[in-house]
Amino acid sequence: MAYSFPKIEKESQDIIKEFGYLGKEDFIKEAIREKLMELRKLQFFLISEKIRRGLEKKGLEPKDILKEIKS
Repeated sequence: MAYSFPKIEKESQDIIKEFGYLGKEDFIKEAIREKLMELRKLQFFLISEKIRRGLEKKGLEPKDILKEIKS
């Protein structure tokens, strides 16, 4: 079921009051900040996975790299 903007607006007003936000702008700033953190985390995992696949193609394992760094 698709949400209409008026329904989202009503739900957000209820949440803003219930959780004691200073106002709509405060709520929106926090929601955006949290979404950005979530996307940065996803970006980190995607980059990490690319690195892991690259190492795997070259026949390297993380423990081998750690040994080189420690020595």
